[in-house]
Amino acid sequence: MDSPISPSGSVRRHARNISHPVPQRAARGPLEAATDDPLADAPASPAISDALSDIPAEEKTSSTPRLPEPVLAHRPRPNVDLRFLQDRQLFHSVTTEDIPNAYINSQHRPPVESSLSELVQGGHFRRAAEAALRALLQSPPTAAEQIFQLLYTRLACLVLISRPDIAAAEAIPLIGLTSRGAPGSHEVVELIPWDLRILLVRLQSIGAADSGRRGIMALYALASEVRANIRLARRDEDAADVELWNARLHDLGLRVCDALVERGELETATKHLETLTDVDADELAYRKALLRLRVGDIAGTRQCAKQLQDDARRKTFEALLEVADGKHENAVTIWKALIEEYPGHEQFALNAAVSLFYTGHIAAAGDMLESLAQEVPAFPTLLFNLSTIYELCTERAPEKKLALVQQAASRQPGPATGGWEHATFEFKL
Repeated sequence: MDSPISPSGSVRRHARNISHPVPQRAARGPLEAATDDPLADAPASPAISDALSDIPAEEKTSSTPRLPEPVLAHRPRPNVDLRFLQDRQLFHSVTTEDIPNAYINSQHRPPVESSLSELVQGGHFRRAAEAALRALLQSPPTAAEQIFQLLYTRLACLVLISRPDIAAAEAIPLIGLTSRGAPGSHEVVELIPWDLRILLVRLQSIGAADSGRRGIMALYALASEVRANIRLARRDEDAADVELWNARLHDLGLRVCDALVERGELETATKHLETLTDVDADELAYRKALLRLRVGDIAGTRQCAKQLQDDARRKTFEALLEVADGKHENAVTIWKALIEEYPGHEQFALNAAVSLFYTGHIAAAGDMLESLAQEVPAFPTLLFNLSTIYELCTERAPEKKLALVQQAASRQPGPATGGWEHATFEFKL
């Protein structure tokens, strides 16, 4: 399975879409610092370009919002006016009401003067979302590349702090522009970086009345556009472009599968995987095995798992199949062997603790999770499971949870595991 730390490849995979009501532009309270509100009137800053100059084009850590890739352009870019994306009424304040005080008062809290790139690199995604918005509102309306880059960072950071509802609301104007095909919209759409277009499709499915059907249709529309670009690249004999667009086409195929799974259409997702060509065989077998296991097809899971060349993934399915058969003791043995063989793979220790829990060894499961929490940066699944253990094992669960909050807030900030700050609900507070 993918690491529980973060979804692989993009923010859309296995992400938790926490449901929050999206407030209208609320009046700020008397205790809110004016400097923390990116929507507050501020003088034009000469440092916008400085805030952007250090941002890397791509991050290796999948939890960190990557900057959009440059748009492939074969002709001069049109000069467009994007002031419709700079309307303050479109955006919402991101409050700290759901952030424990241990984070608010931590010595690791970033300085006020931190640049956007420093905030992203440090995993301070809430503050990065605010900084990106401030810079976006102060950008020249015709600075398309800068505005889209900042908007992508803003939306990605909102998703990473479990506020995809706000991100979806703020993306509505651009989503509408890309889907309506209004006159003149093509000139704007062709300037939108690919990563931002993918994120817009993802946000389009959040809270949709059709349960994401339009999102799947949008992925197919993107695939048609990609195929057209592949034909153009082949005509121009541009091998680099052909390779790039082919990679994007393969990625879209996997995203369609993910979207079908989110809709609960598991059999359709399995059939869709059968139609994919030129996709890594091991990745395809892995996904098929996961889907077969999800629908309860144990024999089909075993057949797909046997095709895996990756030893760690194959042994992972051996343990999962033992769990599916109710043989948790056997699963614990396999998980512990995997922990020894592949140190640094937190999901093995996490799954071992869950299997120990189901065998009645709750104290041992708690000890394993506490040890894991001390060794690695906190991540949502670990925090939730450990908080559950506290609720089951002691009447001092609130004290234990608060101690866990203090421990997590004292760790060195970083972009892994969805960021440094964690909301109160992740600790079941």
